[in-house]
Amino acid sequence: MRAARILHETSHRLRAVVATNVALDKLRARLGALRGVQSVRVNATLRSVAIRHDGAPGTRRALLDALEGRAMAAPSVRRARPAPAAAGGETLAIVPLLFAASVPLLPRAWRQGAALGAIATRAVAQPARLRDDPAAVLLDAVSLAALAVSGQPLVVSTSVLLRWLSERLSVRLVNQADGLLDRLLPTEASHYRVVRESDDPQGEVRTTLRALRAGDRIRLEAGDVVPVDGCVVAGDAMLAGAAHPDDTRDARAGSHVAAGERLMTGMIELRAEADAGSSRLERMRAQVRHAIGSRDPTGRLAPGFERLLPLPLTAAALVFGLTGDTARAAAMLQANPSQGLDLALPVAREAALYSLARRGLLTSGLEAIERLASARMFVVQDTGVMASGRWTIESVRTEPGGDPGQVRRWLAALADTPLEVLDVANFPDRLVRQWVRHGALLRVGEHDLHLASRRRLKEIWGWTLDGGPPPTRADALRRELAVVAAGRVVARVVLASALRPGALTRIDELSALGVERIVLFAEDDGSGRDVPPAEDAWCGSDRREYISDDAGARIDCLAAAVSDGTPVVVIHTVLRDLVPPGSLSLCPMDADAGSHGVLLGDPLASLVAARRAAQGVHRRLRLHQGAAVVANSALMTAAALRWLPPIGTALLHHGFALLLLLDSLRVERIDAPKKRPAAAARPSTTTRGRPKASARNQSRSEFA
Repeated sequence: MRAARILHETSHRLRAVVATNVALDKLRARLGALRGVQSVRVNATLRSVAIRHDGAPGTRRALLDALEGRAMAAPSVRRARPAPAAAGGETLAIVPLLFAASVPLLPRAWRQGAALGAIATRAVAQPARLRDDPAAVLLDAVSLAALAVSGQPLVVSTSVLLRWLSERLSVRLVNQADGLLDRLLPTEASHYRVVRESDDPQGEVRTTLRALRAGDRIRLEAGDVVPVDGCVVAGDAMLAGAAHPDDTRDARAGSHVAAGERLMTGMIELRAEADAGSSRLERMRAQVRHAIGSRDPTGRLAPGFERLLPLPLTAAALVFGLTGDTARAAAMLQANPSQGLDLALPVAREAALYSLARRGLLTSGLEAIERLASARMFVVQDTGVMASGRWTIESVRTEPGGDPGQVRRWLAALADTPLEVLDVANFPDRLVRQWVRHGALLRVGEHDLHLASRRRLKEIWGWTLDGGPPPTRADALRRELAVVAAGRVVARVVLASALRPGALTRIDELSALGVERIVLFAEDDGSGRDVPPAEDAWCGSDRREYISDDAGARIDCLAAAVSDGTPVVVIHTVLRDLVPPGSLSLCPMDADAGSHGVLLGDPLASLVAARRAAQGVHRRLRLHQGAAVVANSALMTAAALRWLPPIGTALLHHGFALLLLLDSLRVERIDAPKKRPAAAARPSTTTRGRPKASARNQSRSEFA
């Protein structure tokens, strides 16, 4: 039996289904360690793995070997450096500083050699940058070497010292941001008190986190961190959300809790639903690791500015060819716009990451921030975004002759929830979505019990339920499921999920922040119900549109939206595969890691705050880029016309780079622009080539 089977593959992406005897957590770690792999997303329910990579043939071969369990070639694996090598690297980084500092102190005849030594050791001391962006490193080294051989060693000394100071400040701030992300994640205890069925009911055992398994009953007190996803079977407590301590909620018997939440008060007994490796906290850790590990290239300008990189080289070559003045050409090479931005952009990125994390959005990369700030269309999924993502049983209606008690036992077994708390239990959105989309199967003796939505009943059995759907409520989503046993429908179950407080108000705030179109993608259980009151409220604005649960309609909507190259922001839990290229995919914390960002706490409130912050960051970075181009162009002109000596050009250039770096620190404290009231938002107009879909003409399902 093959360990994995490829389902779909493109030049930079591969999706495969994994055999049941393969450990998914070990496979994820093995794939993530391969050079060229950008992200790995595992779906434990479907036992599939989606891998994004650099497209190199060697990377693909290593991926196939890893999926099949074959030994990987040594060059393909990222190996951690031993401690002595890391210490040696730190020592080597100080050598160019010592050379540069010694230049003014040495006799004049030795200064040129010390300057060249500083240049050479500086290039050797940054192997990662030399590997990722050799053009920038070589351009910097050539310009400094030209200054050294033309009799300007003091300029070289000043340049190296200022550059070292800027880089140390940049590294310190990057490490500070990494520490913040680490602190966002709560740390579980080393041992937990567990009561298992085989143990004495009055006693308990202390078990490590990795030894916890589904079905364990875990006792937690105030101050404890919930170690695994599960259902509360006894007690009550107030819980604070992971990475969002201000988001508190009450939990009592029947409540489902997620790993990473902390007990503020009270005591509970928790029944584990899964192991720690597949918990929500582990998915969040994966997202944090992705955010920390996916650095923006430090030697490149933002998109659209790469064409400026050859400017100083071309200008210096022309001046040298026409005049033969080495010092003047070298001074022009110093006025390189990228040399200020390649320090300022990483610092601005870390400051922006910190700022957005405080506002409830965990993301990575300046590109994602730019898309969030500039997108004119947002797509919102109803389940898990507009609604709370927790479902409760609203009613159970048995057919004549049915046994309500038996149906309750079936539901408890299907939901893996203790029967005694079923009436007050809340079920995760991912479980209810699976029931609606794919149904559920339970073995009862020699018979099969099915849980199916109206759509599944129509597709599988060809049945249509008698009677219309239950009456809708404006404050909640509702789903009706049928229990099928012995070839007939024996009961109907209605589940409800409350809307998030002020959901429509948050949508109006997004409109006021320049979002021209906000499209609702609604889930549909096949009931074909008419427009509920909440959906009337949704369709009451020209900026809000409604798309029914139809794959073709959704794809057409997204294709029209991105036809002019404008990014789309999709806020979802399971719509990842619909996200068009160049767009931004965000999801609440309940969703799997692997999207461009995770919304913490109330996803809509976090989205509004993050949009404001991203717009401020975007404006600041554009200002940096424009200022760098103008200032360094002026310096190149002054150097070419000999208005400034080489030492003056170097001092002004690096002084401006330091100003950019210090201004990047202010990104963390950007004040969000004041909210305009929704009524003040400019009226919606039809986008070029993108006619508005009539909300009333779409087929509708229940709205969140």
